[in-house]
Amino acid sequence: MKTKEKFDTSGSLLSGILLIAGTSIGAGMLALPVVTGVSGFYPALFVSTLCWLFMLATGLLFLEATLWMPAGSNLLSMAGRFLGPWGKWISGAAFLFLYYCLMVSYLAGGVPIFIDAFTISGIPIANPYAFWIFTLLFASLTFIGHKVVDRINWILMAGLIISYVLLISIGSTEIKPQLLEHRTWGIAWFAAPTLFSAYGYHNIIPTLTTYLNRDVKKLRWAIIIGTSIPFIVYSLWQWLIIGTIPLDQLQLAQAQGTPITETLQEIVHHSWIGTLGLFFGLFALITSLLGVALSMVDFLGDGTNLPRTGRSRAILTAVVFLPPAAFALNYPQIFLTAISLAGGFGEAILNGLIPIAFVYIGHHLLKFPTTPYSPTNKFFLVILLLFTNLIIALEIIQLLYH
Repeated sequence: MKTKEKFDTSGSLLSGILLIAGTSIGAGMLALPVVTGVSGFYPALFVSTLCWLFMLATGLLFLEATLWMPAGSNLLSMAGRFLGPWGKWISGAAFLFLYYCLMVSYLAGGVPIFIDAFTISGIPIANPYAFWIFTLLFASLTFIGHKVVDRINWILMAGLIISYVLLISIGSTEIKPQLLEHRTWGIAWFAAPTLFSAYGYHNIIPTLTTYLNRDVKKLRWAIIIGTSIPFIVYSLWQWLIIGTIPLDQLQLAQAQGTPITETLQEIVHHSWIGTLGLFFGLFALITSLLGVALSMVDFLGDGTNLPRTGRSRAILTAVVFLPPAAFALNYPQIFLTAISLAGGFGEAILNGLIPIAFVYIGHHLLKFPTTPYSPTNKFFLVILLLFTNLIIALEIIQLLYH
């Protein structure tokens, strides 16, 4: 999830950890078990570990570049300094591509869950009415702004945490050990682009750096612990889903491009698990959607020099919601594809290639000093670069042959 949560101004390490974790945990929960589950739990865990470590490393690289900049600097100003005007344009384009892909996936994946939630509540609602109600509701909240969204987000996050804990606790009784033994290592790698998307948090590092008063030790621990929490959360979630849902049903969900909570609700015989899974999915998706939408409004407002109030904010909100809404309405099964594109191209470029380039130019060419124990060694940068190119190549192969 790409939310921007706000905490007090005490600069506590705990708040920094929660900010990183909260930014990462979100709608990726609905996609991961579908794309990783077909390879089996152990291959999924292996690739998840590699992607987590990669995103941890590039986050630490992004932190180094942020510390070289004046307080309050953002991605575009960093790209302008280290990569020049073309780098600034490429960074901006990568940001928009990533976030528009995420918006498409959230709208396409959210509407079926939204319909199911109303159906359970005894209020059946059909498409396309549900689609436009869902879209306009969250566009309106985005237009109203941060204060209202922050309050709603805290409620949603509480619901997300409670439903997740209950799901793992109750759902563990449904696990069939034999389902966890399936292993197809060859296809596990194709889940990596979606995993990139799930572990993205780099966009809030500049904000976190200011919040923690550029305290390197706190910042580094916030990133290490803050990314470890999503890794544990996602790993338990994949364990639950892969151990509960038969392989053929996971393959069907992947072919149909639907969120995993849809399949969970249909397969399990425990009514509480289906209901919890439904609302857990809704909470995860909405918190992600609101965070991304607010970030995009701020980014577009900053890039166009439009005030983020009144009529201008309405225009910016429309630009954020209408293009992905039109796309998601015409391609309702694009949920998984859009998240994979976001990770395979958007995250790989924005939070892979760009931080590597920042540090290589800043440290190895411009000779800026680095903080102790930072992962800036040339050999390590080459390994990260090769891994990033592998993810991009995997995404291209999926587009060509799937």
